[in-house]
Amino acid sequence: MTEFTDWFCLNDRLNFTIDPQINPADARFYFGRDDIKKRLQRQLRRSFIAPGVPKIMVWGPYGSGKTQTLFYLEHHLKTDTPSSCPGVPRTHYVTVEMRSKSTASHLHMQLMEVLGKETVAGWVRRLFEKVSSLNAALQEMVEDPNIALALKELRASGESTFVAWRWLTGQSLRTSELSSLSLTRNLGEVGAGDLVNVLVAIGNLAGEVGEKLIFLLDEVEELQNVRTGDASESIHQYFRRLAEPANASVGFLVGFKADVLDDAPEMLRRGDVQGRIGTSNYIDIPPLPAVSNVKTFVSELLQNLIDQEQASARISEQGLDVDLGVYPFEHSAFELLADYATQDPTRALPRYIINAINECTIQAWDEEKYLVDEGIVNGVAQYVFA
Repeated sequence: MTEFTDWFCLNDRLNFTIDPQINPADARFYFGRDDIKKRLQRQLRRSFIAPGVPKIMVWGPYGSGKTQTLFYLEHHLKTDTPSSCPGVPRTHYVTVEMRSKSTASHLHMQLMEVLGKETVAGWVRRLFEKVSSLNAALQEMVEDPNIALALKELRASGESTFVAWRWLTGQSLRTSELSSLSLTRNLGEVGAGDLVNVLVAIGNLAGEVGEKLIFLLDEVEELQNVRTGDASESIHQYFRRLAEPANASVGFLVGFKADVLDDAPEMLRRGDVQGRIGTSNYIDIPPLPAVSNVKTFVSELLQNLIDQEQASARISEQGLDVDLGVYPFEHSAFELLADYATQDPTRALPRYIINAINECTIQAWDEEKYLVDEGIVNGVAQYVFA
């Protein structure tokens, strides 16, 4: 029997799932939501003017496509960089993990480890080649001389560079290790702002060598796992300081699960964070609102994932009564699928729609049918969208 991929003329993929974490090229897709896509692009473009870097919160229910949104924004930044961006976007994706006693230090560590020692060390070396005095350049970038000392050490080689990196990530050093680098204290001893100062300094460093540092923070609903009051407050302070107008060097695109904004992690919806980020930068990714939106989503997905030349040949060879816009669904089956998807508005979400497309096409392939008919949709969709 012909393989599923060839049966439906799929374009170098195993099925109809889109996942940029598995297939990076899928980051270019953003189907059926032109209004949201244009709003996201507009906010990105404006953000490089004020506040200087993107500070955007993307939220919606499970399955709404928040992760896809973050990867699409990354793709847009790299392939169609806004003219307002004063450098080359340097993006880093982080899946946030938090536990009941996690603090700002844990969050900072995750960001720094994804950023990587060699990335920051490379920026220090490039700055050294560009300026007459590395010491003076670093001291001009940061108020805390400890940060300047630790960053400078990254240019060297040997054990001291690893000690400096551990300090920058917020790990505690022994007194002897601090003394070896002339550091006066461990990072974070004076609060979450201390950690943010390191991140902002690194953002300034990136800017000096022509890059713009932007983090993509996903699954940030994990912050709700934090149960300890002091720990929660430290994370709140971390985000508040990142949201400050004074931070024009480190951008962040944050995605979190929430059916309504009141379901968001409490530290992200406090007035002092929302006020600094701006309500226009809290962007809701809701269910697809109408049958027409679902049709657009499905049609765009099918046309992008299916090799259109092969599909056209298949339609002609088999004498199939279908257009490329809905292939491999019969016209009536395509309409029926859209109807099912919108019967419960809370289920009209990309995850469920894509699951239904996969289940329907697998059933058609199993029955050796070139097209998905109404019977298959009726047999599958009632369970997917239940």
